[in-house]
Order: sequence, then structure tokens, then C-alpha cells
Amino acid sequence: MHGHVHLCLREMVLKKYGEEVWQAVLKEASLDDDNDFMLFHYYDDKRTISLVVAISNNTGLDVSGVLESYGHYFYFYSTSCGYDRMLRTLGKDFHTFVQNLDLLHSLLALTYKGMRPPHFRCEKKDGKLFVHVFTVRPGMYPAAIGMLTEVALQIFGTRISMTVVTRKTGEIFKQKYCEHVITEVKVLEEQKIAAFTGEDQLMKNHVESKLQQLAHARENNVVAVPEISLNTALPFSVVFDKNMFIQSAGLHLKTLCNEIQEEGAKINDIFEIKEPEMKFEYDAIMSCNSSYMYFFLQPKVKTLNGSPPKSDCPVLRGHMVPLEEKEEIMFIGTPHFDSLGDLISSTTYLTNIPQDNMTMEIMFMNEQRRADVEMSKKLDQTTADMKKLAAALDQEKKKTDMLLYQMLPVKVANQLREGRTVEAGNTKKHGNVTILFSDIVTFTNMAALCHPMDIVKLLNDLFQRFDQLTTKHDIYKVETIGDAYMVVSGVPEARDDHAIRMSNMGLDMIQDTNHVINPVSQKCIQIRVGIHTGPVVSGVVGTKMPRYCLFGDTVNTASRMESHGLPGRVHISDTTYNQIRNVGYILERRGGVDIKGKGIMDTYFLNGVSDDFNPSRITNNSDIIKTSTEPKQLEEKSPAATVAPTVTEPKSSSFCSVM
Repeated sequence: MHGHVHLCLREMVLKKYGEEVWQAVLKEASLDDDNDFMLFHYYDDKRTISLVVAISNNTGLDVSGVLESYGHYFYFYSTSCGYDRMLRTLGKDFHTFVQNLDLLHSLLALTYKGMRPPHFRCEKKDGKLFVHVFTVRPGMYPAAIGMLTEVALQIFGTRISMTVVTRKTGEIFKQKYCEHVITEVKVLEEQKIAAFTGEDQLMKNHVESKLQQLAHARENNVVAVPEISLNTALPFSVVFDKNMFIQSAGLHLKTLCNEIQEEGAKINDIFEIKEPEMKFEYDAIMSCNSSYMYFFLQPKVKTLNGSPPKSDCPVLRGHMVPLEEKEEIMFIGTPHFDSLGDLISSTTYLTNIPQDNMTMEIMFMNEQRRADVEMSKKLDQTTADMKKLAAALDQEKKKTDMLLYQMLPVKVANQLREGRTVEAGNTKKHGNVTILFSDIVTFTNMAALCHPMDIVKLLNDLFQRFDQLTTKHDIYKVETIGDAYMVVSGVPEARDDHAIRMSNMGLDMIQDTNHVINPVSQKCIQIRVGIHTGPVVSGVVGTKMPRYCLFGDTVNTASRMESHGLPGRVHISDTTYNQIRNVGYILERRGGVDIKGKGIMDTYFLNGVSDDFNPSRITNNSDIIKTSTEPKQLEEKSPAATVAPTVTEPKSSSFCSVM
């Protein structure tokens, strides 16, 4: 189907059900929002049907309901595309409107090549109004019902109902149409029936009065025109009687179609009706308001005896004018060409076309219109390709952003990406942050006894778990060296709860080690975790491979908390303790510990979270900074009161962040 159908369905779903439902429809129908919704493209009917079925499954409407809703919405879609004035010129009442729909479709076919629209016919029978719908697509008639119902309401201001009377499928009209649906039209407002169906008595009386005046004028002013003059003036006309025998023909038509001049020739042996699709018989033509309709006659491919046609006659477009007194019909037509290419391939020239006919103007305008359509199709395709490239570029951008955010904090990375200069060595002071270090117990011995690949797998498993925790607690990962892992909270964005976030991180890290196996002992590994709170200076170091690093005594102290800690425990300094002591953690005083380069420091173990945990009770940062600028010297106590744990020798950190 034409791209307009897909676009209308998309617009309808988005307006009535929203973006979420539309995305579900696209996923179920396996359609692309760009390539399958281009205006000047045609799509296989199977894709359109899959789209309708997907809409049905996601909106709760049955397929017929979706099609009827589409028909209703198609009127508004058409008016938004600028076809509203064209629709309003099709007829003064609903009956005439339906009769002229085929004419509208034939005109649109000049622009939208390949259209296969339904065919409409109105019939008045026994005081009732029936609409016949012929379509090549079985089951699509609800769309026509929805469209005509909306037209009746919007253009003619009348509410109607259309009920299916009969529905036939199979070979109809020489296999062109495979479904014929007859619907009965009922006007729901009785006072509007006459005007709606074109049976207004006042209008009838006016027309009859005018006809009587014209008839009287004709009786008094009869003008006789010789047949040869008539055939010259109307060079593509033909007159035939009720038995379809040709009585006379236009001059050019005789020249192009020699069979017309044969004695006893029947017009329906030489021509067939291309549009509207109907039998080429006298009664069939007279049964419809033929004077309001355009007929397209084309030479038959073969005559009745099977011989090829002798004519070079083009397709003719014109009106069937009844000559009632003689029981004859006069077809007044002109050659019809969709494009200059059709004219060139025929034996007809511009001189053969009457100069007062609009065929030439329409043909040249259509040629320009087709060029515009082709350009629009290319633009549609280019737009779709550009959207694909933009989507692919966006995915690649996300990948590069992810890599960049692993090297630098988001704020710093965004400054670089936006083109703002972040000079190497450009430092920034942070009044109070919390830093965590961790390492694996007996990692050196383990590495000596294992295959290097086992160590790589172990570290990858462990650090992936830690990386997930940094996302969970919104903590910045500084870097890893060997088995050591360093993170910070409060940098580069300051936050009041940095100590709480880091404490939770440390507890979760201890828990996650229960899922990582030592390749030597086949038991769970153990880690030491050290946390310290204090001021730092941050900066970007390097230009070729810039790194975001932290500097200051706080970094060294946090490293000492880890190296002097115990396996499977979270070791915190007194400054961190003072900030989280009122929150609701389970804290254990370790006592005075001789920290290399720092002296005796009062430290604590963080053992867990109590039932009355409340992060809002965090201690003010400024108080902590004032009371914790220097490590506390432990008062003299009895040897039994002093904790003297066995600690590993503090190792010199290889982190670039430690100065």
C-alpha cells in the first residue's frame, strides 16, 4: 500500500494511544519507524496487514475496529495534507460525493502511480440508499465504512450508519476486484434525509423548471449541425445505440481506429471500460448518473475472433451523454495520457488533441509533478538513511562516552566533550571527601602459586562486582593497580552523605567476596578495606592519556587504614567514625594503632547496620574537619587496655593518586 496509509496509521496510534503503544506495535510488526513510513513509497500489503494486526493486539480493538478507526481518522489526515477543499468539491450531497470518488482516485493516480483504490457506486432502490464497495483487498471494507461515515458528518453535517447487507468474494469484474460489499446507508437525523441523499423537493422543482425552459427554447431555436461538422468539432466522439452498434464517430477516432468504420461494428467489441469498472452495456451506463462521471475507454487487447486490434487509438477519457429521444448514447472524449512518455510511444500528436481541452495542460503539469514526486522519494530515502546514520552515530557516541567516563569523572569528561579546556594540572580543592582502599589478603602468595590466567579471571570477577557497587552507591572509581581498588565519594561533585555511601560500599564489598573463590585453596577470598575522611586536591594529569587524580594526606591515610586493617573487616579512621557515629551503624572501637608516618591513631571497625539506621542523622562536615585535623594521640592506659593487633607492614602505594 501507499506510504500515506502507513503514515496515517502511525499518526492515529500516536495521537490516541501514545508513544509507548506505538513502540510496542513496531516491535511486534517488525517494522522500522523510518524505512517503513516514507510518504512516496509503496509497501507490500503483507507489511500493512502485519501493522494492522499489531495495532489490534496492542490496543484491544479487533482488526475490523482498527480498520474502521483508520477510516475515520483518514479524513482528518487527508485534510491535514491539504485535500479538504478537493473533497468538498466532489458533490453537493452524499450520493453525488460517492459517485465522484472514483474520479478523484483517477486524478490522484496521475501523481501516485500504482494506486489500487476501492471502487464506489451509489444506488437508490426502494427508497433506500446503498453504497457498493469493490476492492482488490478482501476484508478492508471497514476502512471505507469509517471514511464515508466521517465524510457524512464533517462535510454534510449528518450522522449516518452503514450496515453490511451482502458481501461477495471471488472473481468480480474480470478478476480486478475480488470483494464486493453492499452497505445500506441510514441517516440518523430524519430532517436531513432529503438534502443528504440529493432528493430535496425544492431543488427538484427548480431543476425541472429549468429543463422545461430549455426544452421550450430548443423547440423554438433548433440548430442543425451537419454530421461531418459535428465529427470534426468532436474528433474523438462516438455515438452508439442501445444494442451497442456504432452510429457515427469523430474524425480523428476514425483515423486511429479503422474498425469503427466497418459496417455493423459494436463499440463494446472494440473498446472496454477501464474506469469505472463496470460492464460496457447500454443499461449499465444508463443505470448510473453517467453525465456526472468520467469514463475511460481503452482498446481491447483482442477482438472477439481472437485477432489483434487494428487501431492505434489511445485511452479515451470523457462523458457518456444520453440521447434519450433516440435511445442512443454519445461518448464525448479526448485522448488521455498520464505522461509525455505515453504520448511519445503512441501515434497521437499534440495537433490531434483539441486545443480547448485540458489534456495538454494536465499532462505537462503532471510531468512536473512526477519529477517533484521522484525528488521527494529520494529525499525520503535520504532522510531515512540519515536517521539510521544518526542512530548509529548515537550508539557509537554512547560507547565512547562510556569509555571516557571510565577514565574521567562525568563532569570533567563533559567539559572536554563540549570543547571547554580542562588544563592538565588544573587543580581543585575539596574540603571533605571519603576515600576507600581495598586489597586481597595473601595476594602475593596466591599469585605465585597460580597460573596467570587464573589471577586475571579472579581479579576480573572481583572488580566487576565492585564496579557494580560503585554504580549502586554512586561512587567514583579512581583506579585499580594489581589487587588494590580505590574509590572516592564527594569528588568531583560535593555531597553531604559521602561517608555514608562509602561505608555502605565497604560493607557490600566484604559481602561480595563470599562469591569469589581462591584458585589455590578453593575457598572464598578475603579482603581488607580501609576508609578515611578528609580534604583532598583533585586534578587532571597528563595530556596524551589524561587521568583524574587525587592528592593529599587524606589519600595516604586511607591507604594506611587498609594496610593496617584485618582480613574481612572494614577499618575506618576516627574522622570517618565521627561523621557516621549517629547514623545507626554497628561500630567497634579498635583502639590506638601505630600508623606508619602518622603515629598512634584511634581507629574503628565497621561491623554492619543496626535496626535504627537513619542517614539523616549524619554529623555536620564542618565539625568533623575542626575536630579531626590531626590524628589523636592515645592516652596512656594499662597494657591490657591497649589493642596491639598484628598488622602487615604498610606497603608503599603505587597509585598515581597518592602523593
